[in-house]
Amino acid sequence: MVQRLSSILSAKFSQKDDLSKQLEIVKVFDLVRAELKKIKFNDVKLISLKNKTLTLHIESSVAANELRLREDAIIKSINQDLGKEVLRRMVYRF
Repeated sequence: MVQRLSSILSAKFSQKDDLSKQLEIVKVFDLVRAELKKIKFNDVKLISLKNKTLTLHIESSVAANELRLREDAIIKSINQDLGKEVLRRMVYRF
């Protein structure tokens, strides 16, 4: 069975240290990429996750508007997968 590296390593470290915060970011990025792949958005680059805000780089404003329509569903899905609120909003950069 194949497991993500982030899930293996997160079991080894406590939630208080810096490494666990970085691993949580990696988990969020993995989940966002999976969600974007489901809706066939492959040209989106994930930039950062700070203060529960995910920053994305996207080439077209049309694609950004489409993502804005799906933003709530994506955020809800990611927070449910992780069992807590780690993502509140998404910011799009061109």
